[in-house]
Amino acid sequence: MTAQKEHPDARRKMPPLVMIGTPREVGYIRELPGEQDRKGQLMKRKKQAMHILKYVHLRAALPLTLLMAAAVVFSACSSATAQNTGEIEGEVTTGVNRLYGQPLLEFDFMPSPFKEKFGFEMMGVYNPEGPDPLPLTALTPDDAVLASLVDGQGVGLPQAIFQGADPSLSNVPLRGIQAWVLPPNLQQRAALPGHLAGPVTGPTQAEPSGPITKGDWFKASGTLAFDCAPDGNKISIAMKALVPNRIYTVWSLWMDPSGPGSFTPLPLGGAPNSLVTDANGNATFERQLNFCPTDAARVGVDGKRLAIIDAHLHSDHTAYGAIPAPIAAGFPPGTVIQEHLSWDLGAGKRR
Repeated sequence: MTAQKEHPDARRKMPPLVMIGTPREVGYIRELPGEQDRKGQLMKRKKQAMHILKYVHLRAALPLTLLMAAAVVFSACSSATAQNTGEIEGEVTTGVNRLYGQPLLEFDFMPSPFKEKFGFEMMGVYNPEGPDPLPLTALTPDDAVLASLVDGQGVGLPQAIFQGADPSLSNVPLRGIQAWVLPPNLQQRAALPGHLAGPVTGPTQAEPSGPITKGDWFKASGTLAFDCAPDGNKISIAMKALVPNRIYTVWSLWMDPSGPGSFTPLPLGGAPNSLVTDANGNATFERQLNFCPTDAARVGVDGKRLAIIDAHLHSDHTAYGAIPAPIAAGFPPGTVIQEHLSWDLGAGKRR
């Protein structure tokens, strides 16, 4: 057998391979030693390869970049949606922006002292031994009977309204607050007996008609749900364990930062804004709104801010249209109405 001659280049050590780009994008070249002109070309192609690599990496990263950007946009849109749709739990109060005589919220956009002290107490503990009710505090026993109160230290209404009130309107058990009755004239007011023990042909109040205690008052709860959308704004409030078989009204309290410290209560969703609780004290209030509650609280509408939404018991069994209480007739807040639940929309900060 004739031996096959080995090619003279067979044992020559092959030069290293130099990658240009990536296997998918470009090929390989072989560096030939001893050829300076080709080395210059090689360096040039290396630089070109670096540009190709940058392009390849950018092109590979672009879909991921777009995906991340889309995620950020989607997240932002989701957050915006969450801000315009949600639920807020109410809290039991003893007055407008009051719990046990102390402010619940502070409104930084208002001037002092309105900013720190806005609100007024609307009830106390019935005091059979004197003309004024006792202070209602966290230490007050649950069986204490609640009574009307005229708060002479309140901030938000002219002091003359409270100071000029008839003293007999204060320290009246909530079940004993007088209501308007027909005979013998339209100006007569009287405490109404419970219906079961009262006269068949005379005015009475619905049962139960026994005393309202602190324990009864603080059983209440309420969830406010709102939905703000381009096709309309809606609000729904589900309330539980209020005073059974009684009239309540729901209000939006607006503040004017440009004024000396003024606020305006308006019927939420328009008048009538009243409801009657069932035998268990439960009720639902639903309305369409011409504003978004959270936007109105945090940004404002027509220069005013929505401070709170609240629900008032009308202990005199009478609703007064577009005003909470007949102040002009001598009945300031706390004498015929008492705030029971309040919803914080974000205008103020917790104290």
